Amino acid sequence: MKKSSKKFIMVVVILMLTVALVGCGGGEQSTAEPPVEQATAKPGEEQSTAEPVGEQDPAELVSFTVGSSTAFDTLNPLTSYMQVTYEFFMLIYDSLVIYDENYEAVPNLATEWSHSDDNLTWTFKLQEGVKWHDGEPFTSADVKFTYDLMMDTGLGYMYSSYLTGITEVQTPDDLTVVIVTEEPKANILMNTTPILPEHIWAGIAAEELEIFPNEMPVGTGPFKFDSQGPNFVKVVKNPDYFGTKPFVDEYIFVDYENVDSMAQSLILGEIDGANNLNSAQMKQLEADPNVDVISGEELGFMQVGINCWTDEASGGDPLLLDKNIRQAIELGINKQRIVDIAYTGQGTVGTTMINPGNFYHYEPTAAELRDYDVEAAKALLEASGYTDTDGDGVRESADGTPLEFDLITIGDNLEEVKSGQLIASDLAEVGIKINNINMDSGALYDNIISGTYDMFIWGWGADLDPTVIMGVLTTDQIGGNNEPFFSNARYDELFLMQQTELDPQKRQEMVFEMQQIVYDEAPYIIMIYSNNIQAIRSDRWTGYQQIPETGTFFHNLTIYNYMNIKPVK
Repeated sequence: MKKSSKKFIMVVVILMLTVALVGCGGGEQSTAEPPVEQATAKPGEEQSTAEPVGEQDPAELVSFTVGSSTAFDTLNPLTSYMQVTYEFFMLIYDSLVIYDENYEAVPNLATEWSHSDDNLTWTFKLQEGVKWHDGEPFTSADVKFTYDLMMDTGLGYMYSSYLTGITEVQTPDDLTVVIVTEEPKANILMNTTPILPEHIWAGIAAEELEIFPNEMPVGTGPFKFDSQGPNFVKVVKNPDYFGTKPFVDEYIFVDYENVDSMAQSLILGEIDGANNLNSAQMKQLEADPNVDVISGEELGFMQVGINCWTDEASGGDPLLLDKNIRQAIELGINKQRIVDIAYTGQGTVGTTMINPGNFYHYEPTAAELRDYDVEAAKALLEASGYTDTDGDGVRESADGTPLEFDLITIGDNLEEVKSGQLIASDLAEVGIKINNINMDSGALYDNIISGTYDMFIWGWGADLDPTVIMGVLTTDQIGGNNEPFFSNARYDELFLMQQTELDPQKRQEMVFEMQQIVYDEAPYIIMIYSNNIQAIRSDRWTGYQQIPETGTFFHNLTIYNYMNIKPVK
């Protein structure tokens, strides 16, 4: 999924898993309001798309407000691609299994499971007495409907990799789901696909599914949708939830257009938590004794994407189809300087598509590594026939075309804008001219989907299972998640093979080779494994933790903190 500071499709979705919460601490009623510059209505006012849920005295409500620099893209899980909404869906909808704080798959809608000796048939037993938020009973038919819907339509971008290889979903009774696969499925217990209510979604025409706004999401999860306004989404505790109840009665997710305003709101106590703060605010918040601020490692990366589309419809510069130019670009970029200056040290230099520390991360060998080396970049370009014939500092191809490329960044992402400027400065030293162009994320997305760009900076959130992030660059994702329009037959072959390999070591070897291919071909230049700076008012709240130990409070593929955070007594 796209990182919340950027955009995503699939992945994502995952993740990233975001939102914003507004509220009080100590169990008192919140009196905070979203900043006037971003809101025309207070949370819960008449712009709500639903009737308020529940009749609890507002003075007794435990309300938590989280601020984020990213708005929800849609409330439709079939078409969402953002990390912020991925996390929202985990609160509203349930999946068969869920990750705990140790990243172990634990029961959720499924209470237990077993598989056949050949690993092709999995049987899941379901919770009894589960009801949808509208009171309708949940059954195995809803699981079958959801999986069939996503597999038949190709929708559900953030969850598609979990369903690949499933040939049939059977429902022998209301509390049993049998999943049959064509080959053994390595990530079947990592499947966090949200189960949708058949009695609602079956009534939507196929041609309407992608544009269905889902203005009143109905799930089985620990929280119910309550209301939505121009810059907030509110959920409230589900009193009929089958599992352990959360301590917080309502979460309010608030979108801030200005992260400085968000940080100030946190200091003033107008919000309780914040996501996607920028590195410039870290020291200010660290000096506040009432705020617990972290720079947590998150799954995913920030990358320079390069247009590799070979079709005549491509709007990219054809010179970038030369792998040697792409490799020279990476050699010419001082990534550590970008980490230090643009991100003020809040991250680490990137290499391949899976984060260090993950079992599947491949680190290039010394012979493969393209560390910052201006002279090596110049030599590679010179040997490939790109020389500066007119002395203007910019190299040309044999036919006189200059190595001059546009680099798009999202205008309101200060780190990425600064990164683009530093890249332009670095590459000027090797004879490549970069034109920095800023636009909003929606415009960038449109350019990517249409293939009308040279290079861009954006980021992906990832998942624990390699299938999600590695699936981005498969050929069948061209026009979707595959932003650089990259295609490699061996990569595609390995992607399918690793999904059915149950031996971890053999699967690791396949995923390693996939990362080697991408690193060599350089459709992506992985710039940085960036941290997510998040904060919580620790004078008001307790019960939360970083997940994993050096990770984040939010956007960590779990709802552990949403379920366990509670007011300080």
